[in-house]
Amino acid sequence: MTSLTFYGGTGEIGGNKFLLKDKGANIYLDFGESFTFGQDFFYNYLSPRTVNGLEVYFEFNMIPKISGLYNKDMLKATNLKYQKPNIQAVFISHSHSDHAGHLSFIDEDIPVYMGHCTHKLIDVYTKLYKSFQDIGTHNNLKEFKSGDKIKIKHLEITPIHVEHSVPGAYGFIIKTSKGNIVYTGDFRMHGPRADLTKEFIKKARDSKPIAMLCEGTRMSSDVEHNYTEEEVEKKVNEITKASKGTVFGHFAMSNVDRFMSFYKACIKNKRIMVIDTRFALILESLKEHISILPDVRKDKNIKVYFRIAKTCTFQEKDYSPWEREYMKNMITYKEIKKNPKKYLMHMRFAALMEMVYLQPKSSDFIYSSSEHFYEGEENLEERTIWENWMKHFKITFHKAHCSGHADKAALTETIKTINPKVLIPIHTQVPEEFKKLHKNVILPVKNKTIEL
Repeated sequence: MTSLTFYGGTGEIGGNKFLLKDKGANIYLDFGESFTFGQDFFYNYLSPRTVNGLEVYFEFNMIPKISGLYNKDMLKATNLKYQKPNIQAVFISHSHSDHAGHLSFIDEDIPVYMGHCTHKLIDVYTKLYKSFQDIGTHNNLKEFKSGDKIKIKHLEITPIHVEHSVPGAYGFIIKTSKGNIVYTGDFRMHGPRADLTKEFIKKARDSKPIAMLCEGTRMSSDVEHNYTEEEVEKKVNEITKASKGTVFGHFAMSNVDRFMSFYKACIKNKRIMVIDTRFALILESLKEHISILPDVRKDKNIKVYFRIAKTCTFQEKDYSPWEREYMKNMITYKEIKKNPKKYLMHMRFAALMEMVYLQPKSSDFIYSSSEHFYEGEENLEERTIWENWMKHFKITFHKAHCSGHADKAALTETIKTINPKVLIPIHTQVPEEFKKLHKNVILPVKNKTIEL
């Protein structure tokens, strides 16, 4: 019997946890945290105690209660008895927390497979933001690259790279006893590496799948125009060219395509790109795998920003050992304040305090991250703070963004091209919309199993 059990990612965006069973082989496709995880019972300082492992998570059904999956520490205060794992592998499609965020719960002896770039990103984010991303301890963590053939008992799993808003993203083609199953992961087709996704679609089509798990993040939005990364770069360039002061840009530090769009705008307008030490560490960690990235220590178009700390004199002892590695390419608020029009600076929410020292005038701020942040009501408090800082310093606000997910037209074309026998919509709030695109759609239900 070949079956899929869905422990997340059904009727919601994110939280992917899919268990594939086939003749004694048991593997998970992703093991992520839902974007709404715990929001019905916890808020701000009211948060689950982690000292007792999964006790609170089980109490509120925040995570599935499954034997032979979790590690001993996670079960020590629960009524679920520890059993040796009966899972042969967990395959992670990419580094985002809604796909990898609950890896820290699973038994350390379960093999975990992820792309080499995904592993690098997770490692550096764990170093910088351990409370935000920590995948725990794994005794058998294996890296893969596109096209590898990975054997798990009689199953054969082939990861194929796709384009997403984070590097190192993959879809999977899984050869089972019943036929091939395709899992798209998260993907898009409107960036500079659309060729990656096109290759995945071709190979998925050629595999003649009996079933496809297809993400549908943007299936619900009929947009007049699907903005591309090229158009984002053009808009950033126009804003930068017209600005009479420092240009500030906000986007995810793991979004390499977006960094390159801003970086190219700097070069075209003879400005210097300013990033902080955390961003510098992330870019340097990825350069081994992404050759187009500049050398943050030596590139004349980049400076690494150092905040005021401890002695307020920018001495080595004020900073962590890893930060000191970038001091030869250091810039502070003093240099930027003297010649504000010379710089384009990446600005994180947590770094807004630097505005007090920079005292920007005639500046522009480009918001270039998730549209949901500015549309979702749950983000009102943080969004208001952003806006208040912009108003206080009289900074002109702009938006220049394109999604990391395929739009409805691209999803439609992907489904038509691959043409699976069964289509299973995941990672979407409107799974029923898929019925308009395929004659045989099965809607997954959380904690329920579909037999193929």
